[in-house]
Amino acid sequence: MHKYEDYIDIVDGDEMKEDEIDCIVCGALEKLKAHDEDDYEAAMMKIHCVAHGPHFDEHLAKKAVSEMKNVDGTTGEHWTVEETTRVMDQNGVHANKYDWYYLMNMLHSDYSHLWGEDVAQYVKFAKAYINDPDAGAGKVFYLWRAGKHHH
Repeated sequence: MHKYEDYIDIVDGDEMKEDEIDCIVCGALEKLKAHDEDDYEAAMMKIHCVAHGPHFDEHLAKKAVSEMKNVDGTTGEHWTVEETTRVMDQNGVHANKYDWYYLMNMLHSDYSHLWGEDVAQYVKFAKAYINDPDAGAGKVFYLWRAGKHHH
């Protein structure tokens, strides 16, 4: 048998065959999920990164934020994507809007006992964090991934 990639090359452009292979791969991933959740999660994370790079998309950002345990005893988001995107644009921040949404909510989740509702304080910190010259493009995303492995 060929490698998977060889088969993909062979059917390239034949939409029906591409769809059929997709179905087979999806079935195999579901079996993997049932057998080994960690391997499945790792495979899906690689697929996510191929699609989006080391960044959140809307679905993953909202899921990550919904799981936050906030210092004030609440869980989940403090600001919506629309609110954080407006603040991002108002402050001239150039970043993935879902990374920014996650970061702003994470900062509020962890530091609201220090900064209260002083939005400017969160923005100042988030801007410095996201623009850190030592960090690569995926800094916010990798921060979340690292935190998931310590729970």
